[in-house]
Amino acid sequence: MKNAILLLTMSLLMVACSGPLDKKYNENTFAVDGKEIKESGKISEEDVQVMAGWIVRAKLKGESLDGKTYREILEEAKDFQKEQENLAERAKLEEQEKRERLGSALTVALYDKGYQEYDYQEYLTYSFAFENKSQKEIRAFKGSVAINDLFDSEIKSINLTIDDPIKAGEIFKGTYTTEYNQFMDEDSRLKNKDMEDLKIVWTPEKIIFSDGSTLE
Repeated sequence: MKNAILLLTMSLLMVACSGPLDKKYNENTFAVDGKEIKESGKISEEDVQVMAGWIVRAKLKGESLDGKTYREILEEAKDFQKEQENLAERAKLEEQEKRERLGSALTVALYDKGYQEYDYQEYLTYSFAFENKSQKEIRAFKGSVAINDLFDSEIKSINLTIDDPIKAGEIFKGTYTTEYNQFMDEDSRLKNKDMEDLKIVWTPEKIIFSDGSTLE
């Protein structure tokens, strides 16, 4: 009798502790289960979206979720999301470290920009100053310059590949062009901006020195 009472008590506790999240995933009842989970108030709207996204991802990749509860699926999704966030953060830190490391060897400044027409074609012009702050002559380099407004919103990004040597401690100046398209918002914005309303972010990719060594 005592064993029966104990078994009944444990069964009741299990029922009381279980909820819609403890149901096993079933593709045929997912719509109903999802609504029940959402209305239970046990998880946030954000977690509902995370779980639903994970289920869609598994389906697209042909992965089976059979035998897993919705709680387990949610935990898997959140673990993966955390891994992706950590990966993105590491990539961001690595990019920042590279920018600082290469930027300490070569700095870039935009000192003028303009507009010109040539052979019935319109161009935006950019005048840059490159300063070699290293102890060695730079043979060539490449990277990108983001031209931002005062709120640090990017207007236009320009890729640069320069093979003009720059001696250690010296400054090289050059003017470069991109085709102007009046129907592109980035071009029209940049054309009409004053220099004092612009900021640039130099992202170096690779620097080659005259002695054959590199920074990248």
